Amino acid sequence: MRTIALVCGMAGVVMFSTAMAYENQPEARPLDLLGYTLLVATALGLVWWRTRPDVALAVCAGSAAGIFGLGYALSLWTVPALIALFSAIAAGRRAAGWAGAAFLVAVPAVPAVLRAEADVTIAVVVWAALVLLVAQPAEVSRARRDHTAEVERRAADAERTREEEALRRAQEERLRVARELHDVTSHTVAVIALHASVAAEAVERAGGPAEAAAALQVIRTSSRQALGEMKAVLGVLRPGPAGSRTPDPAGSGAALDLGAHMRPGPGPVEARGPREPLPGSAELPRLLRTAGLPVTLDVEGERRPLPPAADLTVYRVVQEALTNTMRHANATTATVTLRYERGAVTVRVDDDGDGSRAPRGHGLTGMAERVAAVGGLLTTGDGPACGFRVTAWLPA
Repeated sequence: MRTIALVCGMAGVVMFSTAMAYENQPEARPLDLLGYTLLVATALGLVWWRTRPDVALAVCAGSAAGIFGLGYALSLWTVPALIALFSAIAAGRRAAGWAGAAFLVAVPAVPAVLRAEADVTIAVVVWAALVLLVAQPAEVSRARRDHTAEVERRAADAERTREEEALRRAQEERLRVARELHDVTSHTVAVIALHASVAAEAVERAGGPAEAAAALQVIRTSSRQALGEMKAVLGVLRPGPAGSRTPDPAGSGAALDLGAHMRPGPGPVEARGPREPLPGSAELPRLLRTAGLPVTLDVEGERRPLPPAADLTVYRVVQEALTNTMRHANATTATVTLRYERGAVTVRVDDDGDGSRAPRGHGLTGMAERVAAVGGLLTTGDGPACGFRVTAWLPA
């Protein structure tokens, strides 16, 4: 509606002003069919002033040049061309806009130079100033519009970045919780289930009280149920098939485990005080004593303090490997080898169980993420003779 109103209004203004101009310009060419056609064309060109301002400028400026060149009376038929000029430049069609401005100035300037009359020259200068007066505010409008669009784009990018950062932090926290839940609580519950089974069998062999046997049976059943429920929770915290996730080489998720925001949780058997340090290689003997099967610790190389991240990773790798051994491998013994190398440390866990039954689930995924987070490499597979082997190389 705005475009139709503008075109109709400009057509009326152009027609009326040109007809009235003949009273003061008797030497002008009288309006004929061609003149009316050109006047209508100057107004109709504004049909495209919003969608294709460069086309609108070409039609309006061309029609105005024809009116001027044929000698029709000077009037307001230049207004549509000026409107189209402003629209073209403000819309970002700068090349077309300034080319149109040069054309509008050149059309009367060429004959003015040829005639070399002072009043004609002054009129052309005034016309050129008017064209510039229209084009310059159009440039300001274009620059303001571009600036506003850039500000809005940056604001949208910043909002999107904040949302992505929030999602990333939420995922990192989910991974941290999943890893700690699996590494600490799962191990502890697995130990409870194993020892409850052993105690139940011992009570049964010794002919102990039926109440004790029943209680141990409840403990064993409840702990196994807790492990199943914990696995379901881990599936929610760590979405996707357990084996389909790849370790994060940047350690985005695991970094939270090793940073200042991580709080020490309960150890494998006994509760850890909130002010105690995170577990490390020095606590491996205590971990092995509560593993539920005979475990031998071999240390190769000269012991030395390890970086906190690597030290914690050594402990977690051994803890998870032994948990898998107890739960899945039907092993009778295991060996943990801790080898200190120049600039690195290697921890290896071997068992004599059924290596084909070793799980490829959340535990191995969590170990791979932990090791990758500190720049290390984790390999798992069948042992050289039998059983299952987990090896982690860590820079330290």
